[in-house]
Amino acid sequence: MRYSGFACTFELAPFVVLGGGQYLSAFKAEQLQALAYLSLRLYGQAYNIGLVFFGLYCLLIGYLIFRSTFLPRVLGVFMAAAGLGWLTFLTPFAKSLSAFDVAPAALGEGLLTLWLLVKGVNEQRWKEQASARSLSGWRG
Repeated sequence: MRYSGFACTFELAPFVVLGGGQYLSAFKAEQLQALAYLSLRLYGQAYNIGLVFFGLYCLLIGYLIFRSTFLPRVLGVFMAAAGLGWLTFLTPFAKSLSAFDVAPAALGEGLLTLWLLVKGVNEQRWKEQASARSLSGWRG
């Protein structure tokens, strides 16, 4: 997932903190261990924040698919449902809902991926709308 790249920084920080660099001699061993533990705890929160951004992305992609004529509207509905599922990671009970978030996400994202691999977009409709816009002088 794209948004988890930043969160991985928190997983790597304990290696730096506990690596024994000269500049770390100002801290006691317990302080360094506490800092490493804090970094690992922050990873989970940063990952959940990334999931919220991914949920917004899925929600917007679902809306765009629903509004377009190039893909079936039902794919947009499934993608929006996937986005709403990921947005539940804003709530304090996200861990207890995670089993219910994965199913709509797998369904929506999986169906969109499968549709694009097998069927693709409606190329004829794409070209018709592109030529209609160029004839009308549309400047989007």
